Amino acid sequence: MTTDMFSPTRTSIKEANEHLQQLYGRVAELEKTVQEQAESLIKKDEQMQTKLKEVTQEKDSEIAELRRSLEASETHVQKLVASLKERDASMHHLQHRCEILEDISQYKPMLEGLLARVAEAHRLGEAEHGRGVSNGGPPNPHHTQVYQNSVDVDNSPSSSNRHFSISEEEDGGLT
Repeated sequence: MTTDMFSPTRTSIKEANEHLQQLYGRVAELEKTVQEQAESLIKKDEQMQTKLKEVTQEKDSEIAELRRSLEASETHVQKLVASLKERDASMHHLQHRCEILEDISQYKPMLEGLLARVAEAHRLGEAEHGRGVSNGGPPNPHHTQVYQNSVDVDNSPSSSNRHFSISEEEDGGLT
């Protein structure tokens, strides 16, 4: 075998060098593209990190605001519950007072009858007292007591604090 076969020609060397130059150019272009893309990715990563920090801060701020709102709502609910308890206690108290007034109102007809009888006794006492004095005879002690009690009731300083007594013979009278 001859050496000529394996020896490159000048043209083939030139073509090989041009091909290598093109490869180096292409590699340089690719390296530049890779560098640009790496820089772009780094820039985008920094932007995303910044955006992520902003979103995280907004989220934390919103969570803090929601917690404050929740605490305020819980405080308001506690106040409403306390108010409700107070109203329930007041309502219970008023219901009890209403029951007492209903019980008292059941005695109204009896008290009206009693007052009518006292008024009648008063009128009779005045009539008999007037007759006993004009006839010259002594007044009936029972009627005198009824009359005297009626006069005492009418002359009492407080009309809301009246005590009635028909006679001393009964069990201390009505008070």
